[in-house]
Amino acid sequence: MEKKSFFSPERRAGIAARVLAVIGLVVYALPFAHYRYNSSYYSLSGYDLAAGKAIMNGSVQVNPVIYQWVALACICVSVVFAVIMLLQKMPKLSALFIFIAGAVQIIMQVITLVTIKDILDGAKRVAVEPGMYGGMAVGLALIVCACYLLTKKEVLSTLDFMVIPGLTYLIINNYLPMVGIQIAWKKLDFSVGIWRSPWCGWENFKFLFASGDAGMIIRNTIAYNAFWIVLGIFTGMAVGICLAEVFSKIVQRVSQTLILLPQLISMVIVAYIVYGFLSTSAGWINKGLLGNAEINWYGVKKYWPFILTVVHVWKGLGYSSIIYLSGIVGIDRNLYEASYIDGCGKMKQITKITVPMMKPTIVTLLIMSCGRIMYSDFGLFYQVTMNSGALYTVTTTLDVYVYRALMQLNNLSMSSAASAFQSICGFFLVMTVNQITRWLDRENAMF
Repeated sequence: MEKKSFFSPERRAGIAARVLAVIGLVVYALPFAHYRYNSSYYSLSGYDLAAGKAIMNGSVQVNPVIYQWVALACICVSVVFAVIMLLQKMPKLSALFIFIAGAVQIIMQVITLVTIKDILDGAKRVAVEPGMYGGMAVGLALIVCACYLLTKKEVLSTLDFMVIPGLTYLIINNYLPMVGIQIAWKKLDFSVGIWRSPWCGWENFKFLFASGDAGMIIRNTIAYNAFWIVLGIFTGMAVGICLAEVFSKIVQRVSQTLILLPQLISMVIVAYIVYGFLSTSAGWINKGLLGNAEINWYGVKKYWPFILTVVHVWKGLGYSSIIYLSGIVGIDRNLYEASYIDGCGKMKQITKITVPMMKPTIVTLLIMSCGRIMYSDFGLFYQVTMNSGALYTVTTTLDVYVYRALMQLNNLSMSSAASAFQSICGFFLVMTVNQITRWLDRENAMF
């Protein structure tokens, strides 16, 4: 077997990773931040920050809650990474580990850069030193080294790197803000910021269930969403099938535009449209359809489950029907022609061909909808109902309850706790529904 050259891509990547591993440890000895205290200049290295160093008899010290545990974890990862890279002969299975080490390095430096003023208690005029940017450069170089190694091993191709812009946006927009979930377990103090606010355990979650109306709130949230999920599938599928049967392109495009238009209307506008129908003094229903009736629609709660359902279906029907229409258009038309020759009518074609072929789309939308079953359309339940107190028992959902509580208490931590509760419940619901789908029909599960 031919031996690999000393300057083969694998060896070059291995040498580069070893050098970067050593540099990654040296970087922590460089100045990371400096500040002035009592007209004196002080500089702290990465190791000083990790050790929680106190200066000026403790007048200035590193806040351990904010940074120390992050720095210690990152230094431990760097040490383990350096030892592994220096001891192994060839980086055969270490590309992923190199990538993780580089990502940890960058994340730690970014956290430090964002929170540097909160890291040092008692210090003023805090500024960043080049050591921090050096740590970022080492992390970026490790990621490039890992990607180069994976490319040479043909694990990644050039086309795989096209996802980097989208992946970067996803991380910045969806994952980095997840750091803020800690607000749900803190008593937020705006004067000291998020990182230095005291922890309060589960106190913020208790307010969700402290009220005697907690059962009613959760019941409304789940009941409305569960019914609307089922109704949305049937109405969206029905309208999608009807649109697919329209052969005139002009009629089809006009119909799609008119059906999709409510989706684009602001809920504030929808609220006034509904008010134009239901107004007691000048509403079209009271003065036109019912002939000068005096029904106080905003004071009688028994009508509103139906009104909210009609408004919800009317506003979301266009979006769901377009999704189903796109799936129906993709079905092979030869199936319909063969069934027509065998004597199948339209109803049998729908039940035997269209619905079974649309099963993956239906299941996917069902799983995604179940993930948001603890959320509700705030505009629908708050603005369309004009926040009428007489309707609270049938229109108060979790989002509306939290908003009303915040308007009175002005407590952002409680809002974060409610959002965290909704997200956790949504996660478990998605996993549960997907697992049930895997048991019943493995091919249609999302993962």
